[in-house]
Amino acid sequence: MRVKAMNVVLFVSDSLRYDFLPEEISDMGFTLKTVASSLYTASSFPSMLSGLYPPKHGVHTWGDALGKDIKTLLDLEGFHTSLWCETTWTDSRPDESGIHRVMNNPAGISLTEIKEPFVYVEDDKGGHCPYGLSFGQYMGGGCPDFFKEYGAKGEEALALKYREGIEESRRNFQKRLQVLKNRGLMDRTLVIFTSDHGELLGEYRGLTGHVRPPCPELVYVPTVFIHPLIKNKKTEESIMRHVDLYPTVCGFLGIRCAGKTDGVNIFDSGRYPEYGFNFKLGGTVKKISDRRVLFTYGARSVWDDKGGWIFHDFNTIKGLAYFLYRLTTHEFNFLKGRIKKKSLRAKWNDIRMALKPLTSRSLRYNEPHFTEHQAYSMLKRYMKTVGTGDSKSLKISEKEKEQLKGLGYID
Repeated sequence: MRVKAMNVVLFVSDSLRYDFLPEEISDMGFTLKTVASSLYTASSFPSMLSGLYPPKHGVHTWGDALGKDIKTLLDLEGFHTSLWCETTWTDSRPDESGIHRVMNNPAGISLTEIKEPFVYVEDDKGGHCPYGLSFGQYMGGGCPDFFKEYGAKGEEALALKYREGIEESRRNFQKRLQVLKNRGLMDRTLVIFTSDHGELLGEYRGLTGHVRPPCPELVYVPTVFIHPLIKNKKTEESIMRHVDLYPTVCGFLGIRCAGKTDGVNIFDSGRYPEYGFNFKLGGTVKKISDRRVLFTYGARSVWDDKGGWIFHDFNTIKGLAYFLYRLTTHEFNFLKGRIKKKSLRAKWNDIRMALKPLTSRSLRYNEPHFTEHQAYSMLKRYMKTVGTGDSKSLKISEKEKEQLKGLGYID
């Protein structure tokens, strides 16, 4: 299938998991369950825009930046391009943020001002904590204190608050569509609604947020393609990957990708991908925080539409030591609030069950169509294609460290 469009709007609703996609948005176009390339924004955004998995684009933390030789949707020749962050990074201008630095500081132009033909990418707050509130509205200590507060309220209250955040993101998306309508651009604009990763809402006895561990709630995100020539439909039996966005958009624009990608044009390939990868590789933590840790978390996983296999980069004993240490930090604030009034034995049972998906050397979720050995072989074959990383290191300012602490990324 080849459809030409003059403009592209890629709206990324941060932290939106597949099973919380608003039906109103799903009904607008062609919806696909999507395998996120990573578990948080810094490494997922480069995958969405370059068509490369993290081992190839080399961005694993907020302390990395995409190599200038890697071309993305924001480098398309002949197109005006913009990366906009109006509801995220609220301490910065909409065209200056941590994600701008990771992506080599592309231009930030509002949708009302950008000239045709254009590729406009927006990072919306979506379902990122604190749910249902702007980053400036929550007067506590950001995400860590937010999860601590809701630990006493429970999973249902947390999920309701999360839905508030998703509803606000839906309204923001509708505003962008209205801008296109007011400018008379809907008929010649490919609109894509997606997310960079999912979110945990107390599953696995009290895990919240994202970054870890790989699991269906974090890996599966929605992608909705909206264009007058695309019939409204939804498929439950197929998947796409973050890395398919770049070649698919280029296909719609009728141009070639600027370089090789790990993805395919899903409308030209004849069939949908059979599986996708998700990576959370150990990163350059010391560039972000001076806090000493035993080692950094790392996991690789393979997913199809029915489930997946994850493989941790450490053995169970090291994993247990690491995550018992993490219990002393903000990471498990919701879990700690949830078990505060329980007996010692009940506390330990909850902690043990919460740590299982974080400490098992390998783990299966649901019923993927491939075995553990097949999944491991897929990862091994892919890693053979990966050369030296092309990313560069960034110096993180004290202001940005405070922002990242508020988002729950560092202690």
